[in-house]
Amino acid sequence: MAEAEHTPLRRINRKALSLVRYEACLEAGGPAPVYAWPWFLDVMAGAWEALVWDDYHYVMPVAFRRKWGISYVYQPMFAQQLGIYPSPPPGVARAFYEFLASRYPYIRYSASTGAEEATAAGFSVTPLHTRTLPLHLGYAAIAAHYDDYITQNLKKARSNQISVVSENHPGLFFAMLRKAREIPVPPAAWRNFRKLMEATLPDGRGLLLAARTPGGQPVAAAFFILWREKAYYMAVASDPMGRKLRAGFAILDTFFRDHAGKPLTFDFEGSSVEGVDRFFAAFGAGKTPYYLFHLNRLPRILRLIKK
Repeated sequence: MAEAEHTPLRRINRKALSLVRYEACLEAGGPAPVYAWPWFLDVMAGAWEALVWDDYHYVMPVAFRRKWGISYVYQPMFAQQLGIYPSPPPGVARAFYEFLASRYPYIRYSASTGAEEATAAGFSVTPLHTRTLPLHLGYAAIAAHYDDYITQNLKKARSNQISVVSENHPGLFFAMLRKAREIPVPPAAWRNFRKLMEATLPDGRGLLLAARTPGGQPVAAAFFILWREKAYYMAVASDPMGRKLRAGFAILDTFFRDHAGKPLTFDFEGSSVEGVDRFFAAFGAGKTPYYLFHLNRLPRILRLIKK
């Protein structure tokens, strides 16, 4: 429902949102990340709304849940960042964050801009980064920036005769996931992730690559999304044999070979785990910053439970 107040900002829930006008904001000033698009949020967030400035001049997608009788804002799993689209002037950005803070007592929200404005609105700000790699230069230019560590492991994958092929059903990925037993993601988020794969694999927005041994045994699988000039490394799963055979290296290198020379930027999705970040950097990927904004004005007893 929209809220009528003496402010150019209003909350509009998903059902009442004009998707044509909302998506026009996402396209303005360069396409917004895939995480902000309705088809992605409908699957990965479920309940979400948009803060809308005036007559759809700017929009800010917000995912929310309700617990203990209190609605709160959270960052959906597998959605690296959201934000305000198109990028607003500082005064407008601050108004968005002040409005958000006045409506929700607990907020975790990631965006690529607005750190100063969110701080002024009372949020704590944590700098984060993802790793990105431009693919338009061609494979030779991409591979020239591989660290020796990557090159050596690709040689091992080739000597192990690992082949990488596309798959059209998410079942293989989840079979790998059960064997991996190492990715700390809630079961509900994996269910949503499977729905995302089922929605995007048939029309090419999603791509599932699997690494197989010479005998045809799958040992690793990775899921990517391609959307509006960007490619996203959404998740990878590998069994112990796949790790031993360096299958994950082969999957990424195959993706780069297949998409080199295209007007795409590859997003490794980033990681706060130092070793994972070093792995991404070893492919020649540079840092692209974004921020986590956090606000906790819950009642004192709840604040101790949910930090």
